[in-house]
Amino acid sequence: MDLMNLRVVALGHSSAGKSSYLAAMFSHLARARKGFRLVAADRLIAEELTAAGGRLRKGFYPPPSSRRTDLKAELRYGRGELLGFDWTDYRGGALTGSAADDPETARLLERLTHADAVVVFADAHRLATDPESHDEVRRTVVLLHRAVDGQGPPLPIVLAYTKADLVTDPADWARARAAMAPLEELVADGGRVRGTAVALSCGPSPRGVAVPVLWCLSTLLTHRAQEAQGRLATAEGFVKDLRKEANGIDSLVSWFKGVESAAKRLTYWEEELRERTEELAGLRRPARRLARLLEREQRGTAPPAGAPARAAAR
Repeated sequence: MDLMNLRVVALGHSSAGKSSYLAAMFSHLARARKGFRLVAADRLIAEELTAAGGRLRKGFYPPPSSRRTDLKAELRYGRGELLGFDWTDYRGGALTGSAADDPETARLLERLTHADAVVVFADAHRLATDPESHDEVRRTVVLLHRAVDGQGPPLPIVLAYTKADLVTDPADWARARAAMAPLEELVADGGRVRGTAVALSCGPSPRGVAVPVLWCLSTLLTHRAQEAQGRLATAEGFVKDLRKEANGIDSLVSWFKGVESAAKRLTYWEEELRERTEELAGLRRPARRLARLLEREQRGTAPPAGAPARAAAR
């Protein structure tokens, strides 16, 4: 997993609000947040998203689109580059075709099996009012299970309920969440998945727009910091043991036997320890600060309680 080339796949049908989300998210995170700032690799795309975000805050929404949207961006911490990712937003038709006869669906399946994170967009208002929309959930569940089965931990998955500001009746939320019960179970299941659900509003009063991207990036950065901690502990253990062995007698015996002495192995592991210490130092602080920023942005964005997911699925 290359932290500067992370692959984030966005799933959702053409009316799910993915275009609005991308504009709202980028315009929100492009402004400095607790030392973090999102920067697009393409200046023209950055300008387009910023302008679209400004229109959203005035209540002007983009029309539903069947066009796939890609964004290459970096999350910067202070003056340095911390995380880089490719955001691929697949058109709704890719969720209804089959890999055998639809090239876009085949590309989506291939992308999912190599994804570092997945964000699933679901129109909360449509789920609450249109029973036909529930069929779309089943296709998404199948695709996600394929992605999960082919991945090692962690795989961040975010279930994003869009247009949450249009759903005000608790009974409507109960219907929407009951329809999404299989996906809610998947993101709550643990194992390979590190999942969460968020209620999004992308209009004049945006809410939760930073959560999907920050959840994915924070999960992956924290995992990398934990891996670095493990490598550091391994190096510390070797150095501790080898320091006990490294002496003149060991060197003489090793020379006589023609094997590497403890002193030489100690030199290697002391350098490894120095490198692992520097690696962890470069990850620990930004990982903690990013987790705190995520916690701040996540407050008050949980989907309103509806029918319990597991009870609704039975």
